[in-house]
Amino acid sequence: MRLVILKRKKPLKFARAITAALSLSTGIIIFSVFSAIIGVNPLVVLYTIASTFTFYGVVRDFILLTLLGYALLIAFRGSLWNIGAEGQMHMAFIASVYVSIILFYTTSHTMPLLNALGVIALSLLLATLAGALWGGLAGVIKAYTGVDEVPVTLILNYIAYYIGNILVYGPFRGKYVWGYVRTDLMPDPYRIDLSVSIQGTGNVVVDTLLFFAKEFATYTVWIIALIAIIAFTYWLFNKTTIGLRIKILGSNPDYLVTLGYDTRKLIVLTFAISGGLAGLTAGLYLHGSLLRLEYPLEYQTAGYGYFAILVAWLSQLDIALVPISAYIVSALLLGSQRVSALSEVKEAFSRAGLGGGELAFRLLMFGSILLAYSILRFIQDYEIKVVK
Repeated sequence: MRLVILKRKKPLKFARAITAALSLSTGIIIFSVFSAIIGVNPLVVLYTIASTFTFYGVVRDFILLTLLGYALLIAFRGSLWNIGAEGQMHMAFIASVYVSIILFYTTSHTMPLLNALGVIALSLLLATLAGALWGGLAGVIKAYTGVDEVPVTLILNYIAYYIGNILVYGPFRGKYVWGYVRTDLMPDPYRIDLSVSIQGTGNVVVDTLLFFAKEFATYTVWIIALIAIIAFTYWLFNKTTIGLRIKILGSNPDYLVTLGYDTRKLIVLTFAISGGLAGLTAGLYLHGSLLRLEYPLEYQTAGYGYFAILVAWLSQLDIALVPISAYIVSALLLGSQRVSALSEVKEAFSRAGLGGGELAFRLLMFGSILLAYSILRFIQDYEIKVVK
């Protein structure tokens, strides 16, 4: 007798919803249990996380993670595991910084609108191309050498970090940084975040809605880009032969080979499209929120490329579910930060001799979610049978 692992012929009923729900609940439960172990009231932890879902501060991360979720969805649908959105973003940062903070830097607070728009457009274009080239490089290595893309994209992330660090420490270092190792600040004419002021009314519900509206208005340009990317993703997979081939690549690549298609070129193209969208997101992030690069880069840019993996996975690669998944992940991300900042959490870590371990504590929840998702996704897709 032996155990055989077989792919399920019929999907389990409600498997996708159950997998997502159990993954999220498992991560939150483990996070709460560990909180109790170190002496923090788990009810406080749960309340802090739950309240974050109605906190307007989640909007920025929600938009960024939605953008990146679509970037990774394109690769994942082709069973190409692009774990390199971080590196693709950082190469895009370099291109965007060169255009807007080095090449066309200005200390003026005003300039002709067309000039400013030209610089912003060029910056975003080169950011997109840089991300596409860095993603395409991973695709070339995967397609023409057969090396697994997961370690390749992870290694390329760190190469991108170090290239950026060298540039920020050297030629990109700003003139007006007062001794800090960072670039100059993004000139005002090139910023794409909108300044919106709002007065509170004293009504909790009304004020919550008003502040959400304010945040969305602040990132109007990002919203426009997001709508365009959603439309592009839908068009790619439902109206083009390239999108169809990417889906077939993810389910039955041998079929493409028998039809005479060169899957190697398709792999490179898919990685390039995925990396290009990650690069565009980085350009938008730099012009609308980040505004400069600081040394060391890997600690300054929030790890969005990694959190976006969870967004794409929890959406089950469904175009319509990516925004929902992104909102959940962004709320959990901000919620875990708020929990880590609680005074009783800091005191608990100090008592346990683990002062400074709040970051690892925050990431515990996401690691638990990913582990639970991996196990449940395996159960969802495969079954184990005993064969005589």
